Amino acid sequence: MIVSRETVQALMPNQTLSKIQGEPTHKAVRKLEKELGANLIAVPCTWGVGKGHLGELQDAATFLARNGAAYTPPAAAPPAYPVIPPGATAATRERLRAENETAQTAWQTLQHVRRIAVNLVAEAIEPVYYAELDDPDEGLNDVEVRDLIDHIRDRYCQIDQSDIDKNLDTFNQGIDPSLPLSVYVRKQENCQDFANDARIPISEETMVSTGTKHALQCGDFTEAWKAWNRRAAVDKTWPNWKTHWTQAFNENRAIQRLTGGSFRANATIEDELSEKMVTSLDNLANAAVQKNDTIEKLIETNKQQQETIHKLQAQNGELLYLLKHMAGPATADAVSKIIGGNAGGTTATNAARWDPTGYCWSHGFKVMKGHNSKTCKTRTEGHKEEATRSDTMGGSNANKNWKAK
Repeated sequence: MIVSRETVQALMPNQTLSKIQGEPTHKAVRKLEKELGANLIAVPCTWGVGKGHLGELQDAATFLARNGAAYTPPAAAPPAYPVIPPGATAATRERLRAENETAQTAWQTLQHVRRIAVNLVAEAIEPVYYAELDDPDEGLNDVEVRDLIDHIRDRYCQIDQSDIDKNLDTFNQGIDPSLPLSVYVRKQENCQDFANDARIPISEETMVSTGTKHALQCGDFTEAWKAWNRRAAVDKTWPNWKTHWTQAFNENRAIQRLTGGSFRANATIEDELSEKMVTSLDNLANAAVQKNDTIEKLIETNKQQQETIHKLQAQNGELLYLLKHMAGPATADAVSKIIGGNAGGTTATNAARWDPTGYCWSHGFKVMKGHNSKTCKTRTEGHKEEATRSDTMGGSNANKNWKAK
């Protein structure tokens, strides 16, 4: 049986994706991914864990964490004809033929899905932004959709620190017990996706510990927590968390309907045991972000010190100007020696510390002499030692337009 590309694409709800005008932004690409994800889920397959071909787009680790099983498409096409052993019965021959035909159909569908996905993304983005991948002879035939989107995101979808902070605030917002738990789950997974895009990933352990803390804050879930806590560590996965706590919330909601109570009333009654459990889980949830918080504080402190230095240099220049006009050049020269020279001399000394040809993958273009991608001692996630000013390898663009004076 031959499967046509048109037949496969007809299954997809979004025949075209939202056009991105001009340089792609993170928000626009995320919207495009959501539309494409719906298309991939709509085309079923036996290896998609109920999510169709979503694994063609979603990161392998994320797919595994959220679905409890890996996305495992076949690595090669099945044989053109079934392999039937000598002496096989008629029933066996028919079964092998049917299995081969099914495998052929699934393989053809997979190839169509992969090409359709790439074509839809390419049509939604102006060609100039993926020109590096567009072969003059083969076009995008050898490009997978995940590689195409990663290429666009790495080069054009910069995420500001303020957006990262807002995402973390949203992630730490608790559960609204008046809504289905799936609303909270979707929020947390969206935050995890955003953090992954920003290269500050939220681990599965953090997802689980934060979710458990938020569940306990809703009150009256001590027994559910005990049952969860008795599980082996290997079973405390995000898919299992969703199953366990969805059942717990549904059971509690049923009890509230029978007794005439409400989640919100119980949420205000938290005994000492609940407080201790929440505090403990809060510590676990925050442990994963403490390292990033420390680095951010150091960066902010350094920024404040630099601003103070610049202000003092300006004040020194004004003081010397007043002294020259009020006390004479001789006095001004004497004071200049005491405070380390005039403002221009201090700036020159300061400038001598920076490397005009230097570059660090983690810190950008303005680095001190002796500091580069290979010698950096405070590296961020994904740091590449081979990155240089002429080939940043997707590293930091901080102070890109800085030039030595």
